[in-house]
Amino acid sequence: MNVYEALLRHSERLENALIIGNGAQFPQDWQAQLKSGNSQILTWDWQTFQAYHNLDNEQRQFAMPQLQIQQLNPAQVILLWPKSKPLGISLVQLIASQTKNCLVVGANDAGGKSIGKACAHLCSNYEKIDSARRCSVWQLELESQPALNWLSMAQSFNHEQQAYLTLPGVFSHGKLDLGTRVLLEHLPAPAHGKVLDLGCGSGVIGLSLKQKQTALELTLADVDAFALRSSELNAMRMGLEAKVLASDGLQQVEGRFDYIISNPPFHQGKDTDYRFAEQLFKQAKQHLVRDGQLWIVANRHLAYEEWAQSHFAQVEILAQQQGFKIICLSQAK
Repeated sequence: MNVYEALLRHSERLENALIIGNGAQFPQDWQAQLKSGNSQILTWDWQTFQAYHNLDNEQRQFAMPQLQIQQLNPAQVILLWPKSKPLGISLVQLIASQTKNCLVVGANDAGGKSIGKACAHLCSNYEKIDSARRCSVWQLELESQPALNWLSMAQSFNHEQQAYLTLPGVFSHGKLDLGTRVLLEHLPAPAHGKVLDLGCGSGVIGLSLKQKQTALELTLADVDAFALRSSELNAMRMGLEAKVLASDGLQQVEGRFDYIISNPPFHQGKDTDYRFAEQLFKQAKQHLVRDGQLWIVANRHLAYEEWAQSHFAQVEILAQQQGFKIICLSQAK
């Protein structure tokens, strides 16, 4: 919320502006300010997109940032600095390929103090114009840059002799994270049925199962447009059919599945946040068939199996390895 409060100190910049970035918690009058100023939001985070429900549909867009600046020609481009510094620099490069200046605001504990230094090679001049609400606001005068191709910034990892592409900002960019690796070592590939890979990232969990058992009906869901595009590209490269959809947990998921598989996120910035897992346990019953199973991988210290017992009659820890545990939940109550 603090980045929005910092920007409200510069309300004159919020007229016909394009705001690029994520953050679903706003001050009370933030959306009204954007609506009256005819500003627009471009976000690759589905939760942020959903939170802007008071804006007109043409004022909000869920997508990877690409040519929108050129298409919309806003009076001001404002970037909300992301947690990932490489992604932030790439976004400034993208902006510089389409306009000459931008405002960038970032939380100080997420690199906001050093935005100017991080982007100096893309700027003819940069200046911190405000510091408030534990945030820094920077004005960047940009050097013209060539068009940015996100694919040129993708990184890949290998799993079972198959390369998986990850676009910038995707969880565990360019590598298979340890928790998912442990899950895949113990996860059997069902011969048939419907599988939901929830919080799919690159799609490696669902696609590796589908590659072994092509009869599976696979759905890949995530909140992140970069993750969804990575999954789409990986499915196409592997010649596998999969439904890819944006969903905040299970909220936008329809139908029932034989298997729901997830490596639940539990960090929100620097804080521990268990809401994803808690909601998953509560809502899974509505999305599992009678004999359906929920498979998750979790850090060993997280008491997921205790919480899950309120919602599942059968809770099994199938493996514990390298600081992680694999939990299989069935017989939803």
